[in-house]
Amino acid sequence: MWYFAYGSNMSRTQMAERCPGHGRGLPGRLPGYRLAFDRYSEGRGGGHVADIPRSPDAEVWGVLWDVTENHLEALDGFEGVAAGIYRRIEVEVESAEGPLLAVAYQISEPAEEGPPSRIYLDLLLEGAIEFGFPGAFVETLRVRHDD
Repeated sequence: MWYFAYGSNMSRTQMAERCPGHGRGLPGRLPGYRLAFDRYSEGRGGGHVADIPRSPDAEVWGVLWDVTENHLEALDGFEGVAAGIYRRIEVEVESAEGPLLAVAYQISEPAEEGPPSRIYLDLLLEGAIEFGFPGAFVETLRVRHDD
């Protein structure tokens, strides 16, 4: 099954730690959603974490990871599903292999948007650059990084 990561799980290093033995990763585009930072987190030096609210004219780039149900259960723990922080949703992601159904995580109760921490944003940039996301999308992450 596929998992669409658009936040810090785009980092190969982090995914290797969280989901040892996961399969390959490939870039994907999720139309109809936008990247938002609308929940504050104490982790990684504070700051807001990523979310994907619906937005008809927007798109989000992320990494499609080939994972097992056990990997998703581990991710549920990291994403705070039981605590109601994130919830699993099913999305259709465009990839070089065609449209793929994937699981993604969406914040259950978004709040006012705020800046992500530099440490957190570094992980997003790492994945975006490594997986060759379009320059315009990478630049939006860089602009946030330099704020």
